Amino acid sequence: MVSHRVRRLQLGPHFVITIVATWERIIIVEYTTNEQNEKYMLQSVTNALRIIELLGEYNFLTLTEIAEKLELGKSSVFRLVATLESRGFVKKDKYGRCRLGMKFSYFGSVVLARMEILQASRPHLEELQRNVRETVHLAIWDDDWNIRFIDKIDGAIAFHMQSFVGLPKTCYSTATGKSMLAFMGDDFIRDFLDNVPLTPMTPHTITEPSKLLESLDEIRRSGYCLSVEEDELGLTCIGAPVIDTSQKPIAAISISGPTVRMTEHLSEYPTKVMDTARLISENLS
Repeated sequence: MVSHRVRRLQLGPHFVITIVATWERIIIVEYTTNEQNEKYMLQSVTNALRIIELLGEYNFLTLTEIAEKLELGKSSVFRLVATLESRGFVKKDKYGRCRLGMKFSYFGSVVLARMEILQASRPHLEELQRNVRETVHLAIWDDDWNIRFIDKIDGAIAFHMQSFVGLPKTCYSTATGKSMLAFMGDDFIRDFLDNVPLTPMTPHTITEPSKLLESLDEIRRSGYCLSVEEDELGLTCIGAPVIDTSQKPIAAISISGPTVRMTEHLSEYPTKVMDTARLISENLS
């Protein structure tokens, strides 16, 4: 499987940016123009793209460091970064340092979802659903620290749950989200905890960072996530990550059902979920 995701954005008749993203980092932005039409270029757009390029080379930079490296006025950098931040292209940590935002990973996720993961996973998800007869989900990492369900097969036995394809969902309370987060790497997880308040979805949601870290450790050891009523009361989910050739999670799958039914199958369902995730990974490689 090709680990780079490419998205080209046409910003005008003579201006194109190319975004190349991986789950580890943005490899990133190239912009092209027709030389004879350079008069159409906007300096503010050019400088914004220079900031994006610069942040693609560093983990974090302050506004002062950006201004110095690009030889721009600090007030101009402040306005440009504020604009990029408002659109999700730049994020600031609690110390005011800037980094590339999750919007770029989202672009990569969108490309991946449309081109590969849906086709590769659908037959395996259907087989899993036939075996367990519960609701099956496929999720990818989304912008702003959330996940997004991109496929869902309803269970054979009617059960209402609050999940919708295409809408974002919290990461830390869901089996798919924690399955991916656990394998994102220590730096990513620290950044996540610095930026995301662990707001309870139910009384069972993990809201203490230390407890969440313990949960992520267990997921890495076992290879799957068991979420018992952490996102919805009465709902238990079992999730596992879909790992690419670079050993990073590109998606996650889960089965979900009423706690009373799911607890009867905790000895068998985790293996079924992990086996399905592995088959999808192999199908993508």
